[in-house]
Amino acid sequence: MEQLKDLYLRDVRRTTVYEKAIQLVVEVKEFTETLPWEERDVIKYQIWKSITSVSANLSEGNGQMYYKKELQFLNIALGSAAETQTWFEISNRCGYIDEKTFENFDERLIEIRRMIIGMMKKIVQK
Repeated sequence: MEQLKDLYLRDVRRTTVYEKAIQLVVEVKEFTETLPWEERDVIKYQIWKSITSVSANLSEGNGQMYYKKELQFLNIALGSAAETQTWFEISNRCGYIDEKTFENFDERLIEIRRMIIGMMKKIVQK
């Protein structure tokens, strides 16, 4: 039978990975405001959707009663971080973001993905 999570309230907002994801959301918002108007409907929407999905799924996973459900949401957060990397790659190749800014965002997303994988490994060990 699937293990139940401990019944005490855990707060994902106190985790480093959540804080890093939220901080990146704020910076990405600033970046998307610089996109050419013709790209705002497509690239801005896709980046915004994927980057906010990371922290939202971290929260939703943390709020689940069962470990398998938490893993499911962490997996979605992991995929959303990877999707965001792709949108930054596209933005870089189209000239909407300079190489230094792209590398900064990319490195931070890699770090967030590693942290999510670490969380997933801990859950699997339980």
